[in-house]
Amino acid sequence: DELDIGDEWRAKIVRFFSKLDADKDGIVDRRDYVDKTVERARRYFGADKINDFNDTISEAWLSFWSVSEDEYKGSLDEKDAIWIHKRLFKVNKLDESNRDWAEGLFRAADGDDNEELSVYEHKTFCRVFNVQEGFDKSFKCIDGNQNGIIDKEEFLQAAHDYFYNRKVDSWFFGV
Repeated sequence: DELDIGDEWRAKIVRFFSKLDADKDGIVDRRDYVDKTVERARRYFGADKINDFNDTISEAWLSFWSVSEDEYKGSLDEKDAIWIHKRLFKVNKLDESNRDWAEGLFRAADGDDNEELSVYEHKTFCRVFNVQEGFDKSFKCIDGNQNGIIDKEEFLQAAHDYFYNRKVDSWFFGV
């Protein structure tokens, strides 16, 4: 099926999982997905952005896994992540919770609130998600019109492509 090892979409989800697995134990739990991400965000985003970012990430933990934390085992391995993302992103349509997540990320990364991301702002966004390399390639990938900035629609489209485009790889979260 489409989850074969060579599948581009599967490779994106595996890379995303590995970035979220902050302690590299092969498991992603709320501590990795929310706490560690927010901890990194405190280093890069202004204090005025952190509460909203924390809300965005916390709600994403619940909506992406589609169950309350009380019902879910509280952590997932790589196979769980692939299965859950396959189920959630099987339709080529960015639903409201996914769009809210992407918009929340954009607002947090947009340090000067000018509705666009500079190279620096994009790099800080990547670092919040534990990306250590590939910033330039990621920026060029998202900056569709190549004007040297990432506007909100380009960012939202790149987030959509990352999770829904099963045929083409994406550098939304860097290398």
